[in-house]
Amino acid sequence: MPRVTLPQALAAVVDLQHAHRELLRVVDALKPADWERGVPYGEWTVKDLISHCIGDMSPSGPGLIAAGVLTPQFIAETSETFDVRHRNQAVVEERRRYTPEDLRQLLFEAHDAKIEATLRLDDSHLPVLDYDVPMGDGYDIKVLDWLWYGYHDRQHTDDIRRALEIEWAPVELHYIPEIEEHMRMLVRSQDGLLRAIYSVADDVWGQPAKSDPRWTYHDIVAHLSSNEGRRRTRLLSALGEANEAALNAINNVDEWNDSAVRERRDWPIRRLVDELVEGWYQIQSLLTLFRREHLSARVQLGGGESIDANEFLTRMASHTSRHARQLVAGSRARRT
Repeated sequence: MPRVTLPQALAAVVDLQHAHRELLRVVDALKPADWERGVPYGEWTVKDLISHCIGDMSPSGPGLIAAGVLTPQFIAETSETFDVRHRNQAVVEERRRYTPEDLRQLLFEAHDAKIEATLRLDDSHLPVLDYDVPMGDGYDIKVLDWLWYGYHDRQHTDDIRRALEIEWAPVELHYIPEIEEHMRMLVRSQDGLLRAIYSVADDVWGQPAKSDPRWTYHDIVAHLSSNEGRRRTRLLSALGEANEAALNAINNVDEWNDSAVRERRDWPIRRLVDELVEGWYQIQSLLTLFRREHLSARVQLGGGESIDANEFLTRMASHTSRHARQLVAGSRARRT
């Protein structure tokens, strides 16, 4: 009896194909000069970003599942030590010599091996799809969620659109070693949040979130996008540069949250993400100013509490990851 592809795996492939076609459509419309435009808010050009979107063209996670080698131990060990920034940069650097025509062809074929491996998944792989994949503090997904890779093309399609709308000159940011140590978790939490956002099903944004029915899934993203400005103000207090009136306003936490979310209730998700990524870049830029002595300086919180900047940076990553977890219940994978 022939094996039958798991319905969940087939649905993930269909979602990826739809997202990939939209990415290809946007790339096909690029003018020659567009390939060298900077992508806000980072160090890559559009050409670099497309190199990243191609990836390594391997079967990736689905290939490991189909080969029977994906184990909980492998997932845990990889999650603990892996820093995606170095791998991503290495792929981009290696492809700088490629022409746009080369990259366009590779992009067309980018997911073929992954799709082929996903379509080989059947009932025998169901136990593996239930393994936990750690994404951050209080934020786990399942291997099943991992199969739904369409989020990545949707995310970077918006990045290319943003690059066409905003003039941006890439700037390389440098941090002291102590801040660089925090950046692995900060970047991971931010990447995990964008993964969660671009995984949410289109028809659930206005629905109450399962984890907190007082907020919709849209409200959660509105909170996070508005919160970047608040986090920056708190970090400024460690540098002794925070405006006292601004601190007083954000320290009225519940009122500030409700007001910020209400103000953004009619914003499309793309606009919220624009605010989120710009605010995150402003935080990264601010962290280049930190020196060793600033890590022990006090950061003012609500209710008169204060903690040192080192602890605040740890809490920042945890806060982002916990809210990203709230979006998982609204994802395409969980609703199929």
